[in-house]
Amino acid sequence: MRNFFYFRLALDNFKKNARMQIPFLLSSSLTVMIFYLVFSLSTNEGIGGLMGGNYVQQLLGFGIGVIIIFSIIFLFYTYSFLIKRRKREFGLFNILGMEKKHIARMLFHEIFISFSLSLVLGILVGILFDKLMYMLLLRMIQADVHFGFYISTSGILCSFILFFAIYILIYVFSLVQVHIANPIELLNSDKVGEKEPRAKWILALIGLVCLITGYYMAVTITNPLMAFTMFFVAVILVVIGTYLLFTAGSVTLLKLLKKNKRYYYKTNHFISISNMIYRMKQNAVGLANICILSTMVLVMLSTTLSLWNGMQDILNQRYPREIIVSLRDYDLYTTKDRLMQVVKDQDIQVKDEMFYRYSSMSGLLHENTVDLGLDQGGLSDVNDAITIYMIPLEDYNEVMHTQDTLDSGQVMIYSLRIDYDQPEIRIGDQSFQVKKKLNQFMDNQEAASTVSPSLFIVMDSVDTVLKMQEIQEQSYEVINRPTSVFAFDSKDSRSQKEIASLFNVLNNTENFESEKDYTWVYTECRDTDQINMLGLYAGFLFLGIFLSILFVIATVLIMYYKQITEGYQDKERFEIMEKVGLEKKDIRRSINSQVLTVFFLPLIVAGIHIAFALPLIDKLMGLLYFDNIKLFILTTAICFGVFALIYCVVYVLTSKVYYRIVRAR
Repeated sequence: MRNFFYFRLALDNFKKNARMQIPFLLSSSLTVMIFYLVFSLSTNEGIGGLMGGNYVQQLLGFGIGVIIIFSIIFLFYTYSFLIKRRKREFGLFNILGMEKKHIARMLFHEIFISFSLSLVLGILVGILFDKLMYMLLLRMIQADVHFGFYISTSGILCSFILFFAIYILIYVFSLVQVHIANPIELLNSDKVGEKEPRAKWILALIGLVCLITGYYMAVTITNPLMAFTMFFVAVILVVIGTYLLFTAGSVTLLKLLKKNKRYYYKTNHFISISNMIYRMKQNAVGLANICILSTMVLVMLSTTLSLWNGMQDILNQRYPREIIVSLRDYDLYTTKDRLMQVVKDQDIQVKDEMFYRYSSMSGLLHENTVDLGLDQGGLSDVNDAITIYMIPLEDYNEVMHTQDTLDSGQVMIYSLRIDYDQPEIRIGDQSFQVKKKLNQFMDNQEAASTVSPSLFIVMDSVDTVLKMQEIQEQSYEVINRPTSVFAFDSKDSRSQKEIASLFNVLNNTENFESEKDYTWVYTECRDTDQINMLGLYAGFLFLGIFLSILFVIATVLIMYYKQITEGYQDKERFEIMEKVGLEKKDIRRSINSQVLTVFFLPLIVAGIHIAFALPLIDKLMGLLYFDNIKLFILTTAICFGVFALIYCVVYVLTSKVYYRIVRAR
């Protein structure tokens, strides 16, 4: 009977605080739904058995960890808004005779109701959308869609365990908040104002330095490998800088505006600046959170959509021909006829064939010298690392249909992701004169697949290439055989089964045996790798969309609670101002000035973050063979525009709640 009383009391409180409870309940349900969907898709055997499906499930599996961490922080943080708003209510219960243990029981039932509703609603909606997401994913990776209904029991169990643990933490946090305060403090908690913070110049300066350093790294790093290494350093610096500037920097800025008498002593500026100075301590963290979440949404959507939309261009660049056979042998005298015979034995009619030979090596580029010596510290300096591909002139002329000539000691150079303009180049103890800098180079998978700065060097003969190969082996003290490449298109279309059979033959080293003791063969097919690429990029897109939805939910909820909390805090202040003679239009103007400044500042800063991050993200996407900066900028601009529109809609809706509370009509 007693438990039923507390349950009814909790239910009544849930209804009375519907303005605060329902948004939290809905966001919690959506979080459960997304976790269930991602978990279900990542463990679905139907996806795992498809070509490219393993990439999807690996990426979604990574997303599960991100969602778990985010769910804990997000739900814990947003519930703190609810408990802070209800402290006065708890104080009133305490004064009317309820002991803290009774309030604890009531809170238990409230949290139990919220947990049960969000779990049931989230899983039910997740089950309904699971089949839709599954069919959409199969369509994206061009797989056959199978009918049927699938319910992930492990997804339901893991959802229950995760959110049960989160709500237990929320309950413990609520008990701590109630027990550490006495009834009088709880009763007057909403009347306790913030002390005027001091201008923290040192912290503001540190935040500015962190932000500028992060921006500088994002703009100046040109090496994709270095970009990958330093990406998280730049992100951490920008995040630290954002929080410090919103907390310490915003107060410092408001203090400076307050000292500007011409600006400060205007009715709307006077009220809004005064209010923001006193409340900036609690505002700053929320604004910084909104800014970081907005930036994350924009980065994820713009990158995943760019990869998906640019996938066909990536595929065409990566695979200039339908089938590419790479044969690594003892020397570079492997002939095109030798490779062609194996292909003809499989009754394959070829067209647009391309044959070339090359040897590759890595080193550190300092001006015009490539350092190959591992005894001097190796290739630890990633920023100076470079890959060199050496191609004999006869192969280059045949592929490019040119008649260039080179004397001994002369080379032609094509530079990729680096601007090489030196008149000569020195590799080891060999020096070469650069006769011509090439503006175009033959289509080959090496140029398309390499992500590091590279030099493609055309040398006068095969013998010169082999001589450089010997120098490389002496420097590295390892054997790295030269490679012959035969690429072609098939005149006849083939099924996946026929392509798989061809793969087995072309990848069989015995078909390419030579008198030497070393032969290695590797075959690539555009159609086969397209399926794997579809799976990889579909996984990126799905994960980006799911996480973006979560971050948007978090952003909207923080905005909503922020407006409600400030509305109740400002209500009495503006009523007092109205009683002492301040006109309603002046109150309304000051409210608009304050709300607009606080609300749109995170969006503006997020836009600045994205603008400076574009060069760095573009380098990172190069690791996935994406090299279309125009498409990336256009996609980012569209994503920012759509997000800004959603942001404005949220502003209109939440500001109406704020105005309704303060009644400044």
